[in-house]
Amino acid sequence: MWAFSDESERAGVMLLGVVLIRPGDLAAARAQMAGLLLPGQRRVHTSDESDRRRRVVLGTVARTGGLSAVVVRYRRPGGLGRLAARHLLLQAATGLVVGSGATAWALDNQDPAQVVRDRASIAHALEGVDRRLHPAYDHRPASSEPMLWAADAVCWAVGAGGEWQGRLGGTVIVRDIGP
Repeated sequence: MWAFSDESERAGVMLLGVVLIRPGDLAAARAQMAGLLLPGQRRVHTSDESDRRRRVVLGTVARTGGLSAVVVRYRRPGGLGRLAARHLLLQAATGLVVGSGATAWALDNQDPAQVVRDRASIAHALEGVDRRLHPAYDHRPASSEPMLWAADAVCWAVGAGGEWQGRLGGTVIVRDIGP
């Protein structure tokens, strides 16, 4: 299993999406996602797309064979900063990734300081876990990995809720963490 993650935040609700896909389905899934690029685009970013394009993107994600997704949602209480909340999200996501049996995990690229914090959060979550179960993980620019666009779309749809989340059908499970 391979995992791909992106995050989103709306009105104090932080979301971290984990898209999971079997290795045998990965090449076809990447091709499907890459097929969404319009002339001049280097990546698909759901929040920047029109509603018509969002429907196309979410439909593609929902129809991608072998793909499933979990979105970890955290309603940040007053006084808890974004960095502390992200740490909690990454801890929960790490458990999901390990539990899925994923051997590789790509996260959307962040500024260098955040990458260091993310790696520390993941390493902390992996403490006490059999090393044979640790996935290889790294941060990649979204323009270099089409599956990060799927993770972005899943996060965006869950954050938007309603019809948008419904377009993903049974592809996504939402897990709330925190108080």
